Amino acid sequence: MSHKIDRSFKLIFWGAELGEFNVKGKIYDNKYEVSTEASGKSIIRFFSRFKISSGAIGNINDREELIPIQSMTKWNTRGKFRQTQLRYDDGKLIQFDASPELIKDFHIKNPIGSSNTIDPVSLVLELLIKRAENKICEKKLIILDGFRMSELSFETKSNFQDRIICSGKIKRSQGFKPSDLAKKPLKFKIVYSLINMNNFDLSRVEIETIFGKMVLKSF
Repeated sequence: MSHKIDRSFKLIFWGAELGEFNVKGKIYDNKYEVSTEASGKSIIRFFSRFKISSGAIGNINDREELIPIQSMTKWNTRGKFRQTQLRYDDGKLIQFDASPELIKDFHIKNPIGSSNTIDPVSLVLELLIKRAENKICEKKLIILDGFRMSELSFETKSNFQDRIICSGKIKRSQGFKPSDLAKKPLKFKIVYSLINMNNFDLSRVEIETIFGKMVLKSF
């Protein structure tokens, strides 16, 4: 399990292209590093621009699971800068820092000590790693950004010649408004395309958000 990742995606919402999402990653010696950059127009405020830069490093265990060590995300929206940082020790969250403006009353009060979770930046790499057919869409993942916790799980997996289409859901569990916790899980679909005789590569993601369908399309 050793390779580099350099991918770019178009961010499409309501059929309109709103921005780009770029990912660079490297896997070597049972370690990983990944950086992402998203930029474009805000989904909520279509006339404002945003830029989100993120990075994460970690280890990969014998079961090919990503174990984060550190993750950081920086936002630049309408000239305002905010950031979060998570640090781990042996898979357990030991530090979480965030700009005060990002913290809400309904967020998790103290995420320190949470274990067996994956941060959103490492999650991107998890989904982009080239894998054989029998290793695609098999894991259940607990996602923690420091504020909120969700569970990602796959429900169906279908083969179509040189493609595999996986469908699943993201269930909110902690750190959300009570009204959001009562909502149905977010549905998603991931399309993997065959790149050689053994491995598949992610080519498209569709997520049913509360605002409508958001699509990430490889280019």
